[in-house]
Parts: sequence; structure tokens; C-alpha cells
Amino acid sequence: MNDVFGYVAYGDNEVYHFGALLSALKLLYHCPHANIIVATDRPEFFRPYPVETMTITAGQKELMSFGWRYHFGIKAACLIEILNRADRLIFMDSDHYPYLDPTRGFRQITPIRSFMRKCEGRHRRYPVLSGKGVKIGDYTLTGDEPMWQSGILGIHRANISALTEAYAAMLAVRELTNTDAPEQFCIGVALSRNELAVSRHHLPVSDYNTRGKKAFASPRVLQFFEMYGDAPIAEQIRRAGWYRLWRTPMDLWRQRDRWSF
Repeated sequence: MNDVFGYVAYGDNEVYHFGALLSALKLLYHCPHANIIVATDRPEFFRPYPVETMTITAGQKELMSFGWRYHFGIKAACLIEILNRADRLIFMDSDHYPYLDPTRGFRQITPIRSFMRKCEGRHRRYPVLSGKGVKIGDYTLTGDEPMWQSGILGIHRANISALTEAYAAMLAVRELTNTDAPEQFCIGVALSRNELAVSRHHLPVSDYNTRGKKAFASPRVLQFFEMYGDAPIAEQIRRAGWYRLWRTPMDLWRQRDRWSF
């Protein structure tokens, strides 16, 4: 099996690129032989490291985002391209990172079974899809389908067609719901139809995807490369392995005035 870990990092915010790189370094600490592909519009961030890059050009970003009408289309389209280079893919958003070896997750991926980060249930704004005739493959969306969060995705190459069908529906869902979630919604539905099944992941992966977590972790991501970015790659991997992005009780106390953790 060609087992691949994938990331997508694009845009002007360097935290997304350095976040993906730090996550990849943590992954290499716990799994030195990991096969990693990063789809990015800033390949220079990753070129010195033992990862494969897939360059996203400006023209491709415009096309993937439906003419900039839905930028998360870039992530969805890149997932398809990465999966074309893999048999089994474990994808993580750039604000997710492993704290132990996650390779056992590949055993959970089959042609009929995928996993995603978690099920968020029915989205209150998606019933607007009812009666609009939006399809994923031959399935007509009702808006009552559960929303699966896509910060983590485990998927088999056999499901490229399901991702392609999901991608084709995203713009219509975006324009009808006016939300940012069509990418994960459509992927979750596509991986749940017919004989396919999607379940919650069980990987040793943490994240900083809330406002409070991000406010703490993002500066530390940049600080890591300020401190160690000129060190040999092996040293960066060693230091990344135990570099802290999670908050202590004292860190939480310092953030006590924030409304969101």
C-alpha cells in the first residue's frame, strides 16, 4: 500500500504554512518514514524538508475556488489530487498535529470505510437545500444529512469518484446556504452514500482550531521556526517532537477574559 499523509496550505497567512510544516515535523518525529505530501502555493516553505510538495498555481486556485466564489474548494480539489498519488490517505488540517505515531489509522481505511474528525450533527441552516435539486452523484440533498468535520480525513483511493461528486456540488450548496461548510458537508455525505460508511477518527492527533487555542498556539508556531529554523533538519524534527502547542492551566488562566476557548 502507498500510504500517504497529506496537508493543504495556501494563502498569505504564514501560520497556515508553518503550522503544516511543524505538524509534518512532529509526524516525522513519531514516524520517521512517513510519506508526506503538501499541496501549497508556497513550496519554498517546504522544499528543504523530507516532504513532497504539490504546487498550486494562482490559476489553479482560481479554478479550484470556482472563480474565488468558495475558497474551500481549493482544499477539496487538492484532496482529490493528493489522493491520486496514494492508495490510502490520512489528511490533517494545518492546525492539527500528531502527538504519537498515527500510522495505525491506515488500517481503518478501506474501499468502503473512511473516517473524518467528528460528526457535528444536523446544521440548522442546511434544510434550505430541501427541494432545490442539488445532487451528489445520484443522491438529492435534503439538508437533513449530518455534518462531518473535515479537519481529519482518512480515505481510500477507491473513493476518488465520491470526492469528485462532492466537489461538484459544493458551489451550489455554498450559494444556497451562505456558509463556509459545504466542503466538509458534501464530503461527509459523499462518503456515507450507497454502501460507503464514514466514522469518527481515533488517531493520536490534537489541534488548535478554536479561537482560544489558536491565539495561544499560532505565535508559538512562528517562534519555533525563529528559534530552530536554521538548525539541521534532524534537529528540527527532534525539537518538534515535544514542542508544546497545548495550553497549561496557567495559560488558560491568562486567557480567562476571552469569551471563546
